[in-house]
Amino acid sequence: METIFRARYLSVIAVIFAAVGAVLMFAIGAVSTVDAVVYYLGGHEDQAFSSDAALAATVELVSSLDQFLLGLVLLVFAFGVYSLWVVADTEAWEDERTRVHAPDWLNVESVTDLKVKLLEVITVLLAVLFLKGVLIDPEIVWADLVVPIAVVLFAWTVWLIRRAEH
Repeated sequence: METIFRARYLSVIAVIFAAVGAVLMFAIGAVSTVDAVVYYLGGHEDQAFSSDAALAATVELVSSLDQFLLGLVLLVFAFGVYSLWVVADTEAWEDERTRVHAPDWLNVESVTDLKVKLLEVITVLLAVLFLKGVLIDPEIVWADLVVPIAVVLFAWTVWLIRRAEH
């Protein structure tokens, strides 16, 4: 039984690579933000400060927001997996969380709690994705409504899970 219990340390692989993925997404988001600024301020000199440059910069900034959010999803996932599977001494873990002033929303107490946190961030991610699509092509066809419907369904699912917990 002890060998099986020690197998939980394999989840460290998920924690490490999720954290690496988060760092990568933050770097990509930072580059996208810099690209937006450069584009708007004169990356293409004939379009600097124009409405076309503003729209392109806005789309790029929404893209960077999307990338930062995905980085946050990966961090929440890494933190949740670490706290649920790797940490054996929950009292020491709580003391450490308190010492470093970790926010309460990072407190993951169960797999369901981790799923709900991920669903919440994915819901925002989908909303940003829809916004980006609308900014790029304002003409909406019926197929474009799949994403906002998914946002509503995800939000409703989160609400139902939270309601069932209480």
